[in-house]
Amino acid sequence: MLKFDFNAIFVLINLILFYVLMRLFLFKPIKRTIEKRREMIQKQFDDAHRVSDQALELKQEYEQKVQNADEESVRIINEAKANAITEYDKIIDRAKDDADKLKENARKAVQEECDSVRRSVKEDIAALAMEAAQKVVAGNVNADTDSAIFDEFLKESSDKDES
Repeated sequence: MLKFDFNAIFVLINLILFYVLMRLFLFKPIKRTIEKRREMIQKQFDDAHRVSDQALELKQEYEQKVQNADEESVRIINEAKANAITEYDKIIDRAKDDADKLKENARKAVQEECDSVRRSVKEDIAALAMEAAQKVVAGNVNADTDSAIFDEFLKESSDKDES
């Protein structure tokens, strides 16, 4: 029949006691340690996600700034080109005006020189004509006649030059 042994009861009590002690002193601290590590790992994941999100925001902000800088540089270059073209046109217009003034001044100077040479030539021709007329008339001419012949000669020569 069944024999009941006290050793089996002690073994069973020892096992139950060992299980309770293990649970109190080993399983609970291990569970707490595992839970703390799980929380720490979750916190690290959360921090990593937060830092990753911040980095992504900074990257987008940087890309926006780069885009704005590119647009600004294109705007500045276009503005500089427009200013350069305007300045170029002003310089060309001033140069044309200066050239036109120089041409006009040169034309006036040439015209004045031509007029001066014509007057000088007329006077020389008139003097020669007077000498020739005096030789022809040889003494019949007085100062009034000389002056009238001289004026008539100048009038005729200026009429020929004007036409």
